[in-house]
Amino acid sequence: MGYFDYLKHGRKMLVKRGQLPVYLVYFITDACNAKCKHCLLADGAHPGWEEPSMAYRKQELSLEEIDKVAASMGKGSLMFLLPTGGEPFLRKDIGEIVKIFHKNTGVRNVGIPTNGSTTARTVSIVKDLCESCPELDLHIDISLDGVGPLHDEIRVFPGLFKRSVETYKALRDIEKHHKNFSVQVETTVSKHNEDVLIENYEWFRQNLDVDTVFTLLTRGSPKEPVAKFFNVEKYEQYADHMEREYKSGSLSGYDHFPFADFINAKRIVRHQLIAKIVRTNEYQIPCYAGNLGGAMFANGDVYPCELLIDRKLGNVRDAGYDFRKIWFSREAEASRRFIRESKCFCTYECFLTINILFNPRMMPAVLKEWSSLKLRKAWRRVTGKQPRPAIAACTSAKPVEPTRAAVAR
Repeated sequence: MGYFDYLKHGRKMLVKRGQLPVYLVYFITDACNAKCKHCLLADGAHPGWEEPSMAYRKQELSLEEIDKVAASMGKGSLMFLLPTGGEPFLRKDIGEIVKIFHKNTGVRNVGIPTNGSTTARTVSIVKDLCESCPELDLHIDISLDGVGPLHDEIRVFPGLFKRSVETYKALRDIEKHHKNFSVQVETTVSKHNEDVLIENYEWFRQNLDVDTVFTLLTRGSPKEPVAKFFNVEKYEQYADHMEREYKSGSLSGYDHFPFADFINAKRIVRHQLIAKIVRTNEYQIPCYAGNLGGAMFANGDVYPCELLIDRKLGNVRDAGYDFRKIWFSREAEASRRFIRESKCFCTYECFLTINILFNPRMMPAVLKEWSSLKLRKAWRRVTGKQPRPAIAACTSAKPVEPTRAAVAR
């Protein structure tokens, strides 16, 4: 995605009324082959997660329906698209879904989270997207919440850790040949891994050579409620550690993408903001969900945010596949008013991104961290100082070698 493609959305920092979402989270399927203890799909709004029968799969929007919805949004509307699930790669046509949105809305920044269980399919689809959509900035997040048995236990999926590592390594090879693609590790913080967050990260650095890590906090109504009652101080220690890693150059982030240092600066500010929200359990900044951010479920239901499941705005099938009709409806305006007047807040990382980037009052903090990253990078070039090596960690867990895991095709 070029600099101009990002900058043209800049006016929305000042004018947000009457705008389509710049960030769309689209649950393309509720089906999943894992039963993660921290999963928010257990909130009752995604019945296909608990009972992934064909009846629920048939409720998913078809490619033809998706094409109509995306076309109704129009060119230049979306800035970010997050196709998720469930396990998004259980939909064999996920690549076609991305192409449809790319064609109809002009979206160029697409991030797909995956548990990494379908190595062969994931690699094939990613290669096709990189080659057929060279203007697309594609990111794949491989979920790794622990090392070895701990990860499998949290995800309730024996053998998943080996598959995930295999998928990560295969995608790293693709990354070497396509500048418009990146893969990163994604860790969900919960009660189940709060004691090993930094240890896990060091293992990822030592054995997977990670250059960026995306961190999520357990939110919503997880399958195991205890999952979201993690120790705040342990998360803050981890967040501080990650901030030092970015500033030292140990984590380079999306180094080959436009505004890489700006994105890394935003991540640092977001970590700080999340830690403050978790510590105080208080509103910090306005939320633009229902305005610049939106969510669409597998059956076509549209919400201002995936957590506000009692604030359904409508269904695209009922609206003749006209997304705008739903987004500018009375229900949508009422939800925006509710979010604004109730000072709704949470730690949802994706929407905090737009809450930071499109809030002029947050720019000084982001620019401060951006200038710090720039100065530190320049100093390393002048002095020849290298980032620190990874600390030997998780010594009980041996590096995982790629195996011929059984993968969905």
